[in-house]
Amino acid sequence: MDKIVLPRGWSDWGVQKRDTSVFYGEYKCRGPGANLTGSVPWARILTDEEAMTFIGTYYVDGDSWLTSP
Repeated sequence: MDKIVLPRGWSDWGVQKRDTSVFYGEYKCRGPGANLTGSVPWARILTDEEAMTFIGTYYVDGDSWLTSP
């Protein structure tokens, strides 16, 4: 990730109730923008097992709108 990505990651834009309904995880991020310093305290680095839930087209219902190459 390039340095344009802010280290703080998630921002609730001043509406703290948003913090109760978001999951903030990173997986195998590298580079200057992958620095978690200053990030929300509940941000976490996902393990391979945890990340599997989010990997693949099924996570975004991709079979219904993505076409085969």
